[in-house]
Amino acid sequence: MATPKTLGFFDLFFYAAATSLSVRWISVAAAAGPASLPIWILAVVIFSAPLIIATAELTTRFEGEGGVYAWTRETFGPFWGFLAGWLYWTCNLPFYAGMLVFMINLGAAGLGPTGQDLIGEPLAVMALAVVLATLVGALHCFGLGSGKWLSNLGAIASVTFVTMLTVVGFSIAFQKGPATDFAHASYAPPLNANGAILWATMVFGVGGSEALAFLRNDVRGGMRTILRVLALMAIVQIAFYLCGTSAMLSILTPEGATRLSGLPDALVQGLEQIQLGGFAPLALLFGFLCLLGSYSAWFGVTARLPFAAGIDAFLPSAFGRRNPKTGAPTVSIIMQTIIVIVIVVLSQAGDTLKGAYDFLVAMSVLSYTLPFAFLFVVFLAVQRRAPPVGAALWRTPGGILMARAVGVVGLAATLVAIACTIVPSPDAADQVGEVIKLVVASAILIFSGVAFYLVARRKAARRALSALTR
Repeated sequence: MATPKTLGFFDLFFYAAATSLSVRWISVAAAAGPASLPIWILAVVIFSAPLIIATAELTTRFEGEGGVYAWTRETFGPFWGFLAGWLYWTCNLPFYAGMLVFMINLGAAGLGPTGQDLIGEPLAVMALAVVLATLVGALHCFGLGSGKWLSNLGAIASVTFVTMLTVVGFSIAFQKGPATDFAHASYAPPLNANGAILWATMVFGVGGSEALAFLRNDVRGGMRTILRVLALMAIVQIAFYLCGTSAMLSILTPEGATRLSGLPDALVQGLEQIQLGGFAPLALLFGFLCLLGSYSAWFGVTARLPFAAGIDAFLPSAFGRRNPKTGAPTVSIIMQTIIVIVIVVLSQAGDTLKGAYDFLVAMSVLSYTLPFAFLFVVFLAVQRRAPPVGAALWRTPGGILMARAVGVVGLAATLVAIACTIVPSPDAADQVGEVIKLVVASAILIFSGVAFYLVARRKAARRALSALTR
């Protein structure tokens, strides 16, 4: 049965905005000061742009909607394909939990003192996160035709939120002067732990365009629509992050811009300074909605990975089935929801909100960047191969030499980001312990994927042998 094509150009653009733009990383950038501004541009130029180019060419080279999982499988074999897909999928699970924590923190800021009391209670944060995860999972069970509206709303809210932040920040800079001295600030990248964290999270922040490959069978207009959206995203990313970070630094100094609560603090303080403090709850509501939309968009995309694994018999066949009416991979969505809830519960056990959030972000960034190494290696490998017969292939402008240069630059940026994720946060009480905790957690993630693959292959071999002996 054909998949219903439920996404048009604007739906796909909003989906791309929801996956490729996030107000969370504006706080991280502002905490590093004005030096983060040229680094945003660098991240888009040497990581996001190569990623967009590689995604465009690979999506036309390979059929299906498995993204980096399918591309790696077809290029290097089922083991490496499964490992790439496993890492891409599992990295998003702690990412979802961290996003829920940030989202609740932002929403609580709009409630004033009551909200501050709320986020001081881990059980309350956990309960709210579980409710939100359940509601989004339930919505996606009705298919992308339903789930896309939350992503569309989130993307619109993201642009609205950053526009409000920009207007407030620039109004303060014009009327009173910016809180940060941009004229005498250093714009050199910080060569320390904060600089390493900054680069890793910026790479994480400008990623996301590769997610559109998972939706190719749901898009009206096919690759033509996807290519148009990909081309637009690099420009939007630069404007979004530069305006948001500059505005936040106009309201707060880098010392006042914390990674977790700096963004709501900046907006509330900025509105109060221009005598519009009464609009703060409404503004923070937009921030909450943009994060909710981003969460929903990513959730819907990554549910396609267990679905693809079900088709390839790495998971029970139920994972590879769609609901005949909605086209939703229902079993994958339900399992993903349950796992996110479990991670939320575990992350809140015996930790402060900030500590849990920092660890979830670090684990997400490390495991999320690993599949990009696969993606760029695949992109470089296929340059030596003839395109499929009859494929409407989009090629990198400038030919094979330019494609190889793009692949090398993107791979280098990815490897540096991976190395940077190992650097512990200067806020960590036990920095050595934090590194060990992160490396062990990531190693468990990788080796569990290897073990899962071996078990699945053994079961498949037994089934094949049983069928032959009947």
